[in-house]
Amino acid sequence: MPLELSYLVAAVFLYFGMIIVQATLANLENNPAKLAGARDGITDKGVMLCRARRANANMVEAMTMFVPLVLVAYLTDNLNDMTQLGCGLFLAARIIYAPLYWFGIPWLRTLVWFAGLVGTAMVAFQILPFTGAN
Repeated sequence: MPLELSYLVAAVFLYFGMIIVQATLANLENNPAKLAGARDGITDKGVMLCRARRANANMVEAMTMFVPLVLVAYLTDNLNDMTQLGCGLFLAARIIYAPLYWFGIPWLRTLVWFAGLVGTAMVAFQILPFTGAN
């Protein structure tokens, strides 16, 4: 399996871990019996839980760009050193980004988010025909 697809799978596992963090925080904040139901009337009150939800939403947004680009690069045989570097940068940035968001660390979180975006762009530029990367 190409390294880029391994990074993609690792990103999915990272997101799964982020969901576990959010679920754990939700269970600590709310009655688990209420969480087992329809969750009507339950609102997040804790700062950490709210941050975990926002971090997860941001991960979904990032993955909606990253996943198709990696798959297109793979399917069009455009994998190279730059796609490996871009995928690695994306994954590393997302691993660092989640706890920075959970613990509310400003500026560094934004810088790390941007690094992940650069990684995604690195993959994208390898599939665009006008970039000369093909």
